Amino acid sequence: MTNLSFSSNRKTKEVAGILHAIAKVIAVVIGVVSAELAIAVFLSPQPLHAEESRPQKLVKQLETLHQNKYGVKVRESLESQKEFGNPASALQTLDHLFGKIEMKVRPRAKYNKEEAIEALLLIDGVLKEDGKFEYRRNNLLIEGLKKQENGKRFIDCDDYSSIYLFAGERLGLSLEPVYVPKHVFLRCVLDDYTSFYWEPTIASEMDIGYYRDMLNMPDKKSYPKVLDEKEFEAIHFCNLGVAWYEKGDYAKVIEYSERAIRLDPKYAVAFNNLGAAHAKQGNLDVAMECYKKATSINPNYAAAFSNIGVTFYRLGFLEKAVECFEKAIELDPHFDRAYENKVIVLIENGERNRALSFVNEIRDIKQRNANHNRN
Repeated sequence: MTNLSFSSNRKTKEVAGILHAIAKVIAVVIGVVSAELAIAVFLSPQPLHAEESRPQKLVKQLETLHQNKYGVKVRESLESQKEFGNPASALQTLDHLFGKIEMKVRPRAKYNKEEAIEALLLIDGVLKEDGKFEYRRNNLLIEGLKKQENGKRFIDCDDYSSIYLFAGERLGLSLEPVYVPKHVFLRCVLDDYTSFYWEPTIASEMDIGYYRDMLNMPDKKSYPKVLDEKEFEAIHFCNLGVAWYEKGDYAKVIEYSERAIRLDPKYAVAFNNLGAAHAKQGNLDVAMECYKKATSINPNYAAAFSNIGVTFYRLGFLEKAVECFEKAIELDPHFDRAYENKVIVLIENGERNRALSFVNEIRDIKQRNANHNRN
Protein backbone atom coordinates (compact mmCIF):
# COMPACT_ATOMS: atom_id res chain seq x y z
CA MET A 1 0.00 0.00 0.00
CA THR A 2 1.06 3.54 -0.68
CA ASN A 3 0.19 6.22 1.84
CA LEU A 4 -0.09 9.96 1.66
CA SER A 5 2.52 12.15 3.27
CA PHE A 6 1.29 14.70 5.79
CA SER A 7 4.73 16.24 6.11
CA SER A 8 3.65 19.57 4.65
CA ASN A 9 0.93 20.07 7.26
CA ARG A 10 2.27 21.86 10.36
CA LYS A 11 -0.70 20.95 12.50
CA THR A 12 -0.35 17.30 11.60
CA LYS A 13 3.31 17.38 12.57
CA GLU A 14 2.29 18.57 16.00
CA VAL A 15 -0.26 15.77 16.24
CA ALA A 16 2.41 13.34 15.12
CA GLY A 17 4.70 14.53 17.84
CA ILE A 18 2.02 13.90 20.44
CA LEU A 19 1.42 10.40 19.10
CA HIS A 20 5.11 9.58 19.06
CA ALA A 21 5.56 10.69 22.61
CA ILE A 22 2.58 8.69 23.80
CA ALA A 23 3.42 5.46 21.99
CA LYS A 24 7.13 4.96 21.50
CA VAL A 25 6.40 1.35 20.80
CA ILE A 26 4.66 2.15 17.53
CA ALA A 27 6.95 1.99 14.53
CA VAL A 28 5.23 4.86 12.71
CA VAL A 29 7.14 7.73 11.15
CA ILE A 30 4.52 10.41 11.59
CA GLY A 31 4.98 12.98 8.91
CA VAL A 32 4.54 10.19 6.40
CA VAL A 33 1.56 8.75 8.25
CA SER A 34 -1.24 7.56 6.04
CA ALA A 35 -4.38 9.59 5.82
CA GLU A 36 -4.53 10.44 2.19
CA LEU A 37 -4.74 7.37 0.09
CA ALA A 38 -3.73 3.70 0.12
CA ILE A 39 -3.44 2.40 -3.40
CA ALA A 40 -4.44 -1.24 -3.09
CA VAL A 41 -2.18 -3.29 -5.32
CA PHE A 42 -4.05 -6.73 -5.13
CA LEU A 43 -1.63 -9.77 -4.90
CA SER A 44 -1.15 -9.70 -8.43
CA PRO A 45 -0.48 -11.91 -11.50
CA GLN A 46 1.16 -12.29 -14.99
CA PRO A 47 1.98 -14.99 -17.85
CA LEU A 48 4.71 -16.36 -20.35
CA HIS A 49 6.68 -19.06 -22.41
CA ALA A 50 9.37 -19.69 -25.06
CA GLU A 51 10.58 -22.07 -27.72
CA GLU A 52 14.20 -21.40 -28.56
CA SER A 53 17.06 -19.91 -26.60
CA ARG A 54 17.47 -16.72 -28.62
CA PRO A 55 15.26 -13.75 -27.66
CA GLN A 56 14.86 -12.54 -31.25
CA LYS A 57 13.30 -15.90 -32.11
CA LEU A 58 10.77 -15.44 -29.33
CA VAL A 59 9.91 -11.97 -30.56
CA LYS A 60 9.26 -13.31 -34.06
CA GLN A 61 7.11 -16.08 -32.66
CA LEU A 62 5.07 -13.67 -30.60
CA GLU A 63 4.51 -11.50 -33.64
CA THR A 64 3.24 -14.39 -35.75
CA LEU A 65 1.52 -16.74 -33.33
CA HIS A 66 -1.51 -14.55 -32.60
CA GLN A 67 -3.38 -17.56 -31.29
CA ASN A 68 -1.05 -17.34 -28.28
CA LYS A 69 -3.03 -14.45 -26.84
CA TYR A 70 -1.31 -14.37 -23.46
CA GLY A 71 2.13 -14.56 -25.05
CA VAL A 72 1.32 -11.54 -27.21
CA LYS A 73 -0.10 -9.65 -24.23
CA VAL A 74 2.99 -10.34 -22.15
CA ARG A 75 5.23 -8.93 -24.86
CA GLU A 76 3.03 -5.84 -25.14
CA SER A 77 3.02 -5.50 -21.36
CA LEU A 78 6.83 -5.65 -21.15
CA GLU A 79 7.09 -3.01 -23.89
CA SER A 80 4.77 -0.71 -21.93
CA GLN A 81 7.06 -1.15 -18.90
CA LYS A 82 10.27 -0.19 -20.71
CA GLU A 83 10.86 2.84 -18.45
CA PHE A 84 11.33 0.34 -15.62
CA GLY A 85 13.61 -2.19 -17.29
CA ASN A 86 14.87 -3.76 -20.51
CA PRO A 87 12.10 -5.64 -22.42
CA ALA A 88 14.65 -7.52 -24.59
CA SER A 89 16.50 -8.77 -21.52
CA ALA A 90 13.20 -9.80 -19.89
CA LEU A 91 12.19 -11.71 -23.01
CA GLN A 92 15.57 -13.42 -23.11
CA THR A 93 15.06 -14.62 -19.54
CA LEU A 94 11.60 -15.92 -20.38
CA ASP A 95 12.80 -17.52 -23.60
CA HIS A 96 15.45 -19.45 -21.65
CA LEU A 97 12.91 -20.62 -19.06
CA PHE A 98 10.33 -21.71 -21.59
CA GLY A 99 12.96 -23.64 -23.48
CA LYS A 100 13.67 -25.53 -20.23
CA ILE A 101 9.95 -26.11 -19.67
CA GLU A 102 9.43 -27.48 -23.16
CA MET A 103 12.28 -29.93 -22.67
CA LYS A 104 10.53 -31.32 -19.59
CA VAL A 105 6.85 -31.22 -20.59
CA ARG A 106 5.51 -32.91 -23.70
CA PRO A 107 2.69 -30.85 -25.29
CA ARG A 108 -0.64 -32.65 -25.45
CA ALA A 109 -3.92 -32.09 -27.22
CA LYS A 110 -5.72 -33.19 -24.04
CA TYR A 111 -4.68 -33.68 -20.41
CA ASN A 112 -6.22 -35.72 -17.64
CA LYS A 113 -5.89 -34.37 -14.11
CA GLU A 114 -2.81 -36.38 -13.21
CA GLU A 115 -1.02 -35.26 -16.39
CA ALA A 116 -2.05 -31.64 -15.85
CA ILE A 117 -0.77 -31.54 -12.27
CA GLU A 118 2.49 -33.17 -13.36
CA ALA A 119 2.94 -30.48 -16.04
CA LEU A 120 2.14 -27.69 -13.58
CA LEU A 121 4.66 -29.02 -11.07
CA LEU A 122 7.32 -29.23 -13.77
CA ILE A 123 6.64 -25.58 -14.72
CA ASP A 124 7.05 -24.62 -11.07
CA GLY A 125 10.28 -26.59 -10.80
CA VAL A 126 11.83 -24.70 -13.72
CA LEU A 127 10.72 -21.33 -12.31
CA LYS A 128 12.15 -22.05 -8.88
CA GLU A 129 15.29 -24.00 -9.83
CA ASP A 130 16.35 -22.32 -13.07
CA GLY A 131 14.58 -18.98 -12.71
CA LYS A 132 15.30 -18.63 -8.96
CA PHE A 133 11.79 -17.19 -8.55
CA GLU A 134 10.47 -16.45 -5.11
CA TYR A 135 7.02 -15.18 -4.23
CA ARG A 136 7.01 -11.60 -3.02
CA ARG A 137 4.99 -8.51 -3.75
CA ASN A 138 6.06 -6.37 -6.66
CA ASN A 139 4.32 -4.09 -9.16
CA LEU A 140 5.73 -5.04 -12.55
CA LEU A 141 6.84 -8.21 -14.29
CA ILE A 142 9.81 -6.46 -15.90
CA GLU A 143 11.13 -5.63 -12.44
CA GLY A 144 10.42 -9.11 -11.10
CA LEU A 145 12.51 -10.67 -13.87
CA LYS A 146 15.61 -8.80 -12.78
CA LYS A 147 18.01 -10.80 -10.60
CA GLN A 148 18.61 -9.36 -7.17
CA GLU A 149 21.94 -9.35 -5.33
CA ASN A 150 21.20 -12.77 -3.82
CA GLY A 151 20.42 -14.20 -7.26
CA LYS A 152 16.68 -14.39 -6.56
CA ARG A 153 13.88 -13.02 -8.70
CA PHE A 154 10.85 -11.78 -6.78
CA ILE A 155 7.47 -12.07 -8.46
CA ASP A 156 3.93 -11.85 -7.16
CA CYS A 157 0.74 -13.75 -7.90
CA ASP A 158 -0.03 -12.02 -11.18
CA ASP A 159 3.53 -12.59 -12.43
CA TYR A 160 3.28 -16.27 -11.57
CA SER A 161 -0.14 -16.56 -13.19
CA SER A 162 1.05 -14.80 -16.34
CA ILE A 163 4.01 -17.11 -16.77
CA TYR A 164 1.85 -20.19 -16.27
CA LEU A 165 -0.72 -18.89 -18.77
CA PHE A 166 1.94 -18.23 -21.38
CA ALA A 167 3.49 -21.67 -20.81
CA GLY A 168 0.10 -23.34 -20.87
CA GLU A 169 -0.58 -21.99 -24.36
CA ARG A 170 2.59 -23.62 -25.65
CA LEU A 171 1.89 -26.93 -23.95
CA GLY A 172 -1.79 -27.23 -24.86
CA LEU A 173 -2.72 -26.88 -21.18
CA SER A 174 -5.97 -24.92 -20.75
CA LEU A 175 -5.49 -22.37 -17.96
CA GLU A 176 -7.64 -19.39 -16.99
CA PRO A 177 -6.84 -16.51 -14.60
CA VAL A 178 -9.12 -16.27 -11.56
CA TYR A 179 -9.59 -13.16 -9.42
CA VAL A 180 -10.57 -12.77 -5.80
CA PRO A 181 -10.01 -9.50 -3.89
CA LYS A 182 -6.26 -8.92 -3.52
CA HIS A 183 -5.22 -12.10 -5.29
CA VAL A 184 -5.07 -13.89 -8.65
CA PHE A 185 -4.62 -17.60 -9.24
CA LEU A 186 -5.53 -20.14 -11.95
CA ARG A 187 -8.18 -22.58 -13.04
CA CYS A 188 -7.09 -25.60 -15.05
CA VAL A 189 -9.86 -26.74 -17.39
CA LEU A 190 -9.71 -30.40 -18.44
CA ASP A 191 -13.06 -30.59 -20.28
CA ASP A 192 -16.52 -29.01 -20.23
CA TYR A 193 -17.30 -30.57 -16.87
CA THR A 194 -13.96 -30.93 -15.09
CA SER A 195 -11.60 -28.29 -13.73
CA PHE A 196 -9.56 -27.51 -10.63
CA TYR A 197 -7.93 -24.48 -9.01
CA TRP A 198 -4.16 -24.12 -8.98
CA GLU A 199 -2.25 -21.76 -6.67
CA PRO A 200 0.90 -20.87 -8.66
CA THR A 201 2.73 -19.15 -5.80
CA ILE A 202 2.97 -22.41 -3.84
CA ALA A 203 2.48 -24.86 -6.74
CA SER A 204 -0.50 -26.69 -5.31
CA GLU A 205 -4.08 -27.57 -6.12
CA MET A 206 -6.41 -25.62 -3.84
CA ASP A 207 -10.09 -25.81 -2.97
CA ILE A 208 -11.98 -22.52 -3.19
CA GLY A 209 -12.53 -22.73 0.55
CA TYR A 210 -8.82 -22.03 1.00
CA TYR A 211 -9.21 -18.62 -0.64
CA ARG A 212 -12.40 -17.83 1.24
CA ASP A 213 -10.62 -18.47 4.54
CA MET A 214 -7.31 -16.83 3.57
CA LEU A 215 -8.86 -13.66 2.15
CA ASN A 216 -12.06 -13.56 4.21
CA MET A 217 -14.29 -13.32 1.13
CA PRO A 218 -17.83 -12.44 2.24
CA ASP A 219 -19.50 -12.30 -1.19
CA LYS A 220 -19.77 -15.84 -2.53
CA LYS A 221 -21.81 -14.74 -5.54
CA SER A 222 -19.17 -12.41 -6.98
CA TYR A 223 -16.01 -14.39 -6.24
CA PRO A 224 -14.09 -16.23 -7.44
CA LYS A 225 -14.28 -14.52 -10.83
CA VAL A 226 -12.79 -16.13 -13.92
CA LEU A 227 -11.19 -13.31 -15.91
CA ASP A 228 -11.36 -12.89 -19.63
CA GLU A 229 -8.42 -11.61 -21.63
CA LYS A 230 -9.37 -7.92 -21.25
CA GLU A 231 -9.98 -8.15 -17.53
CA PHE A 232 -6.62 -9.81 -17.00
CA GLU A 233 -4.89 -7.18 -19.12
CA ALA A 234 -6.54 -4.51 -16.96
CA ILE A 235 -4.59 -5.82 -13.97
CA HIS A 236 -1.31 -5.10 -15.74
CA PHE A 237 -2.33 -1.55 -16.62
CA CYS A 238 -3.47 -0.97 -13.05
CA ASN A 239 -0.14 -2.18 -11.68
CA LEU A 240 1.71 0.01 -14.17
CA GLY A 241 -0.26 2.95 -12.83
CA VAL A 242 0.89 2.09 -9.31
CA ALA A 243 4.51 2.01 -10.47
CA TRP A 244 4.10 5.50 -11.94
CA TYR A 245 2.44 6.64 -8.72
CA GLU A 246 5.56 5.66 -6.82
CA LYS A 247 7.56 7.79 -9.26
CA GLY A 248 5.23 10.74 -8.68
CA ASP A 249 3.87 10.91 -12.23
CA TYR A 250 0.17 11.21 -11.45
CA ALA A 251 -0.81 12.00 -15.04
CA LYS A 252 0.44 8.55 -16.04
CA VAL A 253 -1.37 6.99 -13.08
CA ILE A 254 -4.57 8.51 -14.42
CA GLU A 255 -3.76 7.36 -17.97
CA TYR A 256 -3.15 3.71 -17.04
CA SER A 257 -5.95 3.52 -14.48
CA GLU A 258 -8.38 4.79 -17.12
CA ARG A 259 -7.05 2.23 -19.61
CA ALA A 260 -7.66 -0.49 -17.03
CA ILE A 261 -11.21 0.78 -16.47
CA ARG A 262 -11.94 0.78 -20.21
CA LEU A 263 -10.93 -2.88 -20.32
CA ASP A 264 -12.79 -3.75 -17.10
CA PRO A 265 -15.46 -1.18 -16.11
CA LYS A 266 -16.09 -3.04 -12.84
CA TYR A 267 -12.48 -2.99 -11.64
CA ALA A 268 -12.75 -1.40 -8.19
CA VAL A 269 -8.98 -1.19 -7.61
CA ALA A 270 -8.49 0.87 -10.78
CA PHE A 271 -11.16 3.35 -9.65
CA ASN A 272 -9.50 3.62 -6.23
CA ASN A 273 -6.10 4.28 -7.81
CA LEU A 274 -7.59 6.80 -10.22
CA GLY A 275 -9.02 8.63 -7.22
CA ALA A 276 -5.65 8.56 -5.48
CA ALA A 277 -3.98 10.23 -8.46
CA HIS A 278 -6.66 12.92 -8.68
CA ALA A 279 -6.29 13.53 -4.93
CA LYS A 280 -2.56 14.09 -5.41
CA GLN A 281 -3.40 16.70 -8.03
CA GLY A 282 -5.80 18.43 -5.62
CA ASN A 283 -8.99 17.35 -7.42
CA LEU A 284 -10.78 16.17 -4.30
CA ASP A 285 -14.31 16.16 -5.76
CA VAL A 286 -13.18 13.91 -8.62
CA ALA A 287 -11.22 11.72 -6.20
CA MET A 288 -14.27 11.31 -3.97
CA GLU A 289 -16.39 10.17 -6.92
CA CYS A 290 -13.75 7.62 -7.89
CA TYR A 291 -13.56 6.21 -4.37
CA LYS A 292 -17.35 6.01 -4.12
CA LYS A 293 -17.46 4.20 -7.45
CA ALA A 294 -14.91 1.71 -6.10
CA THR A 295 -17.04 1.02 -3.01
CA SER A 296 -20.21 0.69 -5.10
CA ILE A 297 -18.48 -2.03 -7.14
CA ASN A 298 -16.95 -3.68 -4.07
CA PRO A 299 -18.82 -2.77 -0.85
CA ASN A 300 -16.10 -4.54 1.14
CA TYR A 301 -13.22 -2.44 -0.17
CA ALA A 302 -11.58 -1.16 3.02
CA ALA A 303 -8.86 0.91 1.32
CA ALA A 304 -11.40 2.90 -0.69
CA PHE A 305 -13.44 3.67 2.44
CA SER A 306 -10.24 4.83 4.13
CA ASN A 307 -9.53 7.10 1.18
CA ILE A 308 -13.02 8.57 1.41
CA GLY A 309 -12.22 9.29 5.05
CA VAL A 310 -8.99 11.03 4.07
CA THR A 311 -10.89 13.16 1.57
CA PHE A 312 -13.43 14.15 4.22
CA TYR A 313 -10.51 15.03 6.48
CA ARG A 314 -8.97 17.29 3.86
CA LEU A 315 -12.35 18.94 3.30
CA GLY A 316 -12.67 19.60 7.05
CA PHE A 317 -15.39 17.05 7.89
CA LEU A 318 -13.60 15.31 10.74
CA GLU A 319 -16.49 13.31 12.16
CA LYS A 320 -17.35 11.92 8.72
CA ALA A 321 -13.69 11.05 8.25
CA VAL A 322 -13.67 9.04 11.49
CA GLU A 323 -16.83 7.20 10.42
CA CYS A 324 -15.14 6.15 7.18
CA PHE A 325 -12.00 4.97 8.96
CA GLU A 326 -14.19 2.94 11.32
CA LYS A 327 -15.95 1.40 8.33
CA ALA A 328 -12.57 0.47 6.83
CA ILE A 329 -11.52 -1.13 10.13
CA GLU A 330 -14.81 -3.03 10.34
CA LEU A 331 -14.17 -4.47 6.87
CA ASP A 332 -10.49 -5.17 7.54
CA PRO A 333 -9.61 -5.40 11.26
CA HIS A 334 -5.90 -5.68 10.33
CA PHE A 335 -5.85 -2.39 8.39
CA ASP A 336 -3.30 -0.56 10.55
CA ARG A 337 -3.26 2.58 8.38
CA ALA A 338 -6.97 3.12 8.96
CA TYR A 339 -6.33 2.97 12.72
CA GLU A 340 -3.50 5.50 12.40
CA ASN A 341 -5.68 7.83 10.33
CA LYS A 342 -8.43 7.56 12.90
CA VAL A 343 -6.08 8.40 15.77
CA ILE A 344 -4.74 11.49 14.00
CA VAL A 345 -8.20 12.81 13.19
CA LEU A 346 -9.51 12.14 16.70
CA ILE A 347 -6.63 14.11 18.21
CA GLU A 348 -7.23 17.00 15.83
CA ASN A 349 -10.91 16.87 16.76
CA GLY A 350 -10.05 17.25 20.43
CA GLU A 351 -10.75 13.60 21.36
CA ARG A 352 -7.31 12.83 22.69
CA ASN A 353 -8.29 10.24 25.30
CA ARG A 354 -10.37 8.33 22.78
CA ALA A 355 -7.48 8.43 20.33
CA LEU A 356 -4.98 7.13 22.86
CA SER A 357 -7.14 4.09 23.55
CA PHE A 358 -6.17 2.76 20.11
CA VAL A 359 -2.40 3.15 20.51
CA ASN A 360 -1.65 -0.34 21.84
CA GLU A 361 -4.03 -1.85 19.31
CA ILE A 362 -2.11 -0.22 16.46
CA ARG A 363 1.14 -1.59 17.85
CA ASP A 364 -0.23 -5.11 18.03
CA ILE A 365 -1.72 -4.98 14.53
CA LYS A 366 1.49 -3.65 13.01
CA GLN A 367 3.46 -6.42 14.68
CA ARG A 368 1.06 -9.11 13.41
CA ASN A 369 1.19 -7.64 9.91
CA ALA A 370 4.99 -7.55 9.99
CA ASN A 371 5.12 -11.21 11.07
CA HIS A 372 2.67 -12.15 8.31
CA ASN A 373 4.74 -10.36 5.65
CA ARG A 374 7.91 -12.11 6.79
CA ASN A 375 6.17 -15.47 6.52
